[in-house]
Amino acid sequence: MESWSQIRIFHSGDEYFHSLVEDIRKAQRSITIESYIFAIDKLTQTILEELTRARERGCTIKIVVDGFGSYYYIPQLDRMCEERGIEFRVFHPFPYPLLWARRLFAKYSLNASLIMKRMNRRTHRKITIIDEKRAYLGSLNFTQDHCESLVGEKAWRDTGVYIEGEDLSRLVLAFQISYLRTYVKGLLSWVSRWRLRKDTHDSLLRLNTTQRMRRQLYRDLLRRISGAQSRLYITTAYFLPRRSLLLALLKAARRGVDVKILIPGKSDVPAVKWAAFNIVRFLLQKRISIYEYQKTILHAKTMIIDNDVFIGSFNLNHRSVLHDLEVEVVLRDEASLTNMLQQWSVDIKNSKLVAEKDLAAPSWLARIVYKIAFRLRYML
Repeated sequence: MESWSQIRIFHSGDEYFHSLVEDIRKAQRSITIESYIFAIDKLTQTILEELTRARERGCTIKIVVDGFGSYYYIPQLDRMCEERGIEFRVFHPFPYPLLWARRLFAKYSLNASLIMKRMNRRTHRKITIIDEKRAYLGSLNFTQDHCESLVGEKAWRDTGVYIEGEDLSRLVLAFQISYLRTYVKGLLSWVSRWRLRKDTHDSLLRLNTTQRMRRQLYRDLLRRISGAQSRLYITTAYFLPRRSLLLALLKAARRGVDVKILIPGKSDVPAVKWAAFNIVRFLLQKRISIYEYQKTILHAKTMIIDNDVFIGSFNLNHRSVLHDLEVEVVLRDEASLTNMLQQWSVDIKNSKLVAEKDLAAPSWLARIVYKIAFRLRYML
């Protein structure tokens, strides 16, 4: 496996978006953005203004947002992008109850009868590709929630990465497929997906655009965990692993691998934490170390398996495995490993080691809530 020609890792939204804006200003041909959430706030107002300037100097600008993640912002985003000459698309939109929004929904869905069938398939990726040569990805949505300069100490803890290299061509194609699927169903979309059928688990860029790729990635994750020799450090915002993954973690711990899992102490989706209650308690009983991040909301999705680093939008939950479009980058250079190990140490210092007594004897009402949330885990 070759390495990326350039890599920069970001652990704060301020650094990530500052670098992104600087690259937008340098763009010469094209800028494409795909994001689960594209909010309307101070951060995105600045980004939209920079995108407008890029379009005025001749760049092609395309934005794809998820119909659920960006639901409340889509009507206004549509108007703002139309005024600025920016191509704007919605991936699997939801219907709007307001009459004035019906035309907007019709614009993005050629077959409304399929909405219930497709509503569970979301794009959860957060990517920006500039001139088809360099890209930003990770778990940072386009929202000021990630920036301490805008929201203060409440800024979420997240991780993003900048990359350049030959494997970037696969990310360009993946975006093109998402773009096609916003307004074309059928042969053209399927032909584009077929072109992406290279074995994704052997690539520096891990994509799950098709069901075949999803199966490959999940099996590869299990294989990597089964082959881990020294360490397995997992940072995830939504921890709802499948049974096979739990067994792989337990086997790794029994072999003497240093298995540690970092999850949010306070989640932006509390139902996920409720659903994971018994899973966390089970792993604690098996002597696997689990930490809860205390400083703010933890939203990063990263792994360190021996000397390999993984950064992306994947969560260890059913949605990432079964439904959502995701992307993950693999880093194998010494500098990236050192960077991520240092950040791991910082995160652990800002976390609490969970003990069994912290989860002991929940009330009868809490037990009911946890069971209901667990039953709904496929939707979380």
